[in-house]
Amino acid sequence: MRYRRFGRTELQVSAVSLGGAYLRGDDPDRAQENAREVVGRALDLGCNYIDTAPLYGESETLLGGALAGETRPFYLATKVGFKPEGFDYRRDSVLRSLERSLGLLGRSKLTVAQIHEVNLAGWETLAGLREAQKRGLCDFVGITSRALPILAELAATGEFDTMLCYHDYHPCVQLAAEQVLPAAAKSDMGVVMATVLGGGIYVEDERQQEVVEKWYEGEEEQRRVCAIIEKMRKEDSTLPQSAFRWVLADERVSTVSSGAADIAQLQEVAQAGDMEPLVMEFNK
Repeated sequence: MRYRRFGRTELQVSAVSLGGAYLRGDDPDRAQENAREVVGRALDLGCNYIDTAPLYGESETLLGGALAGETRPFYLATKVGFKPEGFDYRRDSVLRSLERSLGLLGRSKLTVAQIHEVNLAGWETLAGLREAQKRGLCDFVGITSRALPILAELAATGEFDTMLCYHDYHPCVQLAAEQVLPAAAKSDMGVVMATVLGGGIYVEDERQQEVVEKWYEGEEEQRRVCAIIEKMRKEDSTLPQSAFRWVLADERVSTVSSGAADIAQLQEVAQAGDMEPLVMEFNK
């Protein structure tokens, strides 16, 4: 596993990191066992950054169980937003949310506390995060969103240490490169890229064409995407590995998050963290 500077936090994070949205796996009866297996293997492979959120179902609880007694070093991030129902993004709600998350995770402090979908929040949300820092609940503060203009605008303020961007940066979609990544780089932010498998378009299975048709409208656009996928197939890496390698070719990206639901998925993409980045031009 290779490591990269996480912006101005000065942390060294693994090129491939672990996202906690699907830790429960496919079998509810062995959700905790699956989470323990995936997290343990991630740490074995050198993944040292783990991201979760209250919105991700049982993720924080499962992570708490998986990390109990863990002595290997790792960085942990969660978010505020959406949960509990009616969450209002105000200062006191932020603090209560983080305290609840820490309890579920079995930790006394987070590496990063993030605003989940920052376009729904306000400056009082940041005030809550700043108070959390003062109380020792987190080291750094970050933002996440798909509202790219707002994400870029807030990145430019210099108020936030990290950013998580999802769905909008992979070989077939490069929207984050237009404003978000330049703004993040100028503010020296740590950048997490997530959902770089494009909702499944880079996964070789019987549903691949169906997924392409779901995400991309019109025959011309679908032909463009299929041409990119076909070009990627010529690489000496699997499609998921190539997608990760392509994103990692952008030095403004600190880490690519894997939402692996099992060990096999994790091990496949984690290998990309030790491969050469994929420098390849694709039609936008």
